[in-house]
Amino acid sequence: MDYDIRPARPSEWAKAKALRLTALRDPIARSAFASTYEQEAGHPDEFWQRRASGNTTFVAVEPSTGAWVGTATVLVETEARYPVPQTHVVGMYVLPEHRGSGAAEALVRAGVEWSWRRPEIARVRLWCSDGNPRAFSFYTRLGFAKTGVSAPHPPDPTLTGFELALDRPLDASEHP
Repeated sequence: MDYDIRPARPSEWAKAKALRLTALRDPIARSAFASTYEQEAGHPDEFWQRRASGNTTFVAVEPSTGAWVGTATVLVETEARYPVPQTHVVGMYVLPEHRGSGAAEALVRAGVEWSWRRPEIARVRLWCSDGNPRAFSFYTRLGFAKTGVSAPHPPDPTLTGFELALDRPLDASEHP
């Protein structure tokens, strides 16, 4: 299925909040997040409004209904504490009934393309826990590889999170 992939607008904060809370309640996807439903559900509307205006969040929109079926946020990390200027894909989520439909790949590609349009960005990174082998296979199919960095996965330290990265190709038009 084809989706409209676009940045979310700050005025759409309520939709972004609703999809995020849905993701945090999803029994399969919630192992991917460093936060919990309980932590985020109590945030006031001002929190969600700030979040919507301060990030680059891509949404997958079903053209026939206008429904949001997926989301991914791309954070820019250019501070000296990072090994290279990079972006960080977080909050990746697709509704269960749209998984395997191309929405996730379209969201990741949009985030990578957006990153490569920023000349200072040298890599795109994300974290994937060992509790989600399907996601790990998906990201490696798109060219992401383990960096060698791992850590206990919050909020479930029984899982291990692995950093995966995609380095900027010599010709930035050659991305996944």
